[in-house]
Amino acid sequence: MGETLSDIALYHEHRVKADADGLVSERTWDDLNMDDVFLSADYTSSCVGRQYLYDILHYNRPSAIAVHEDILHTLSSDTTLRGDIQKELKKLNHSDACSIASLLSADHPVSSRSFYRLLRVLQFVPVLFLGLLYVTSSVLFLWLILVGLLVNLILHYRKKTEMQAYLFSIPQLLNLLKQSEKLVKHPLCLSVDKEITGVLADLISLRKRLASFRMSIRLENDLVLIAYFFTELLNMFFLLEAISTSRAFFLLQGKQQKIEQVFRFFGLVDVLCSVSMFRESLPYHSLPGRCREGESFHVADIYHPLIGHCVSNTVTLHGKSVLITGSNMSGKTSFIRSIGVCQLVAEALNTCFARSFRYPSGMRLASAIHMEDSLLEGKSFFLQEVQTIKEMIDLSREGNHLFLLDELFKGTNTVERIAIAKAVLSALIRQRNIVFVSTHDIELASLLKDEYDLYHFCENVENGVLSFDYKLKSGPVTERNAIRILEICGYPQEVVQEAYSAVGQTSQL
Repeated sequence: MGETLSDIALYHEHRVKADADGLVSERTWDDLNMDDVFLSADYTSSCVGRQYLYDILHYNRPSAIAVHEDILHTLSSDTTLRGDIQKELKKLNHSDACSIASLLSADHPVSSRSFYRLLRVLQFVPVLFLGLLYVTSSVLFLWLILVGLLVNLILHYRKKTEMQAYLFSIPQLLNLLKQSEKLVKHPLCLSVDKEITGVLADLISLRKRLASFRMSIRLENDLVLIAYFFTELLNMFFLLEAISTSRAFFLLQGKQQKIEQVFRFFGLVDVLCSVSMFRESLPYHSLPGRCREGESFHVADIYHPLIGHCVSNTVTLHGKSVLITGSNMSGKTSFIRSIGVCQLVAEALNTCFARSFRYPSGMRLASAIHMEDSLLEGKSFFLQEVQTIKEMIDLSREGNHLFLLDELFKGTNTVERIAIAKAVLSALIRQRNIVFVSTHDIELASLLKDEYDLYHFCENVENGVLSFDYKLKSGPVTERNAIRILEICGYPQEVVQEAYSAVGQTSQL
């Protein structure tokens, strides 16, 4: 592979400038460890496929994968066909192919028509003067040859400097066009986009011009020094490279949309192959569905794809949201993350990490799971949290959102934390929104029991050993084992006893 996540993100950075509808926020992406989810789901064979996969995972909306389940079924059942397609895809598995995305913007160096015509004239000037020198033997024409060569030398290296940024992207674009023409010979690939043959036909003139540009690049980089020197002389003397690249960029202008259609076709074929393999690697999966009558959300035996031997859990909602209590390490946050990851991957890859997964159509996702101080902006943890939750309250007015929250307002005192959390959690569930929230504050369970279904995770302490079963259980947590855990970890007995005494005094207040 060889490319970095920054290389892979190049296409997404281009895409988001024109299409921000349903874009997952950076906070939610980080909260759900989506970079790691992407890497685990990546079975692509090309850099273009990886860039396409990375992009669609960033959108909280159904992708093109969902309409091609029949193709996914064929790829899974006919592994020989899948292997043949992947051989063609692997021709763009070099990290240089990531640079194709840079060609999709409209900002590229394009020479004027008059300058192009000047280049075409100047390429014959040295030959003309050489012929005249041979006929007349005049020293004047020798000087004119030298002047012509000097002018061509300057123009050659001026153009060469402009093209440094395209030494990899142009040849890889040629590979993309050629391999796409091979892919459409497979009827299964052609069915992904039946318009692609017409698009490729419109780009034939560009592909032919790019071929001559590629030869120049290959000779400059691959052959020995003597061949390189000889090629440079030809390019300088006849301005071959300057003319070829100028012509290529004339042809490139106005064709970015069609090139991107080819890019997306190639990427989609690769991702379809990838999804078929990814599903085979999972312990089990299902396709996403819509809620049945009376349901507002349902998931059966959900697991987190990044956790080995993950314990699965089930929950079905009928109009309420979910409040989860329990101790640290018991599984609260991992379960909430599982819900978010499953919803995003369901939209992007039409694949759920569960026996069944049903949710409302068009539901958008927002989260506040992992927050911290911003030293650069001079914001405390509490202020960061206040501003983040305010954004979610604003989103909640739009309706049909899935909010994932972990330990609300832990940056302030207990009394105000519980009061603010209660008010916020009541506000968020309006307008058909669903909230999954975890908390240590069991007081919230009694305050929100009419609006939230109550669940908990708990630990077991037996014979001085702490263990977790990671199973979601109905109702609020009823046991407090925090002080017991301190005792197991060897805290001084006087500290443990004083803690128990303080709990008793606090409960009497």
